Amino acid sequence: MTALGQTWTYETLAQANRSTLEQILLTGKPPDVEQMNGYIYCGWNHEWVGTLSGRKFKKGFYQKDDKVYGYNELVVQDGKGYRGEWQSRMKNNRPIQVGYFRTSLVQDEPPQKLSQPYQHLAHYNYNIPMNKGFNFIFRVIRDFVVLPNEGDHSLVLCKAYLQFLPRLNVFYCYFLLGHRQPIEYKPW
Repeated sequence: MTALGQTWTYETLAQANRSTLEQILLTGKPPDVEQMNGYIYCGWNHEWVGTLSGRKFKKGFYQKDDKVYGYNELVVQDGKGYRGEWQSRMKNNRPIQVGYFRTSLVQDEPPQKLSQPYQHLAHYNYNIPMNKGFNFIFRVIRDFVVLPNEGDHSLVLCKAYLQFLPRLNVFYCYFLLGHRQPIEYKPW
């Protein structure tokens, strides 16, 4: 079963409007984060505000201490929207990796008003000790995560919020993850 009775591709999801993306979040199934472990995805921020952090990025998933964590890689912005290439920005012959997060199910996180409509989804929580120094700014990010095509872990839809206080949450953007491939550069 697919969200809204349609089989989604990276391209069709990138072209969908906000209300369609929200309906997918409200009706879809969460990913099994174990099935994302060991892969890196090409990400694209759906909203214009994504230009502040870069419309394109990569998001990788790895296992540490029996839990799946994630991180972001900075990407060269080619101006081709959700098309084109995702070339990692490099420093010292390694991709620049920033913004670490813990993966979980929303229902396993402490209850909050923000997460009430998304109790059936997965969650990326950046408020973890690994984000220190320059990465400290990432601690405000909270992502709600769904599979647009149930059981298909090659395409993921997320909704990002900035949480400044438990009751002060600001919608940031919807974003897509797709074109997955095995991780080449594991995080430190």
